[in-house]
Amino acid sequence: MVDRRRCLFLVPAMLLASGCATAEPTPIFAAASSDPPAGSGPRMEAAAPSGTPFVAADGRDLKACSDGECEVLVRTGDQIPNDGGAGPLSVAVQAGKVGLAPASGGMGGAVSGPAGMVHQINRQVIAVVAVQGGEGIIRLSKR
Repeated sequence: MVDRRRCLFLVPAMLLASGCATAEPTPIFAAASSDPPAGSGPRMEAAAPSGTPFVAADGRDLKACSDGECEVLVRTGDQIPNDGGAGPLSVAVQAGKVGLAPASGGMGGAVSGPAGMVHQINRQVIAVVAVQGGEGIIRLSKR
């Protein structure tokens, strides 16, 4: 026979413990799909055809993003200062996509996508303008 008092204690204790587990940080490219759900927002036009110079308006000057508005050339490992709403961002460029995640290492707000991907975090609009090899061009703007 089952001791009901023990079950009344063990079941809630197990449920509580399962909700307290800590999760490993989500890798940038696993945090978001490159294919946003239908109606999730605008997509930009694809990058300029090959042969066109691969340049960003602010070049590699990542500090230009400090105010939350810039267009920069990024590479894996870059840290982008940003006070535009999404906070400072860590960059990864892989397999034709640019991934951006909070530089603090938290899981919230990580996005990744190919050229044309547009995503909004708080008041910050993040767009992947182009990706070529191990480099990408991203545009940050405020909404």
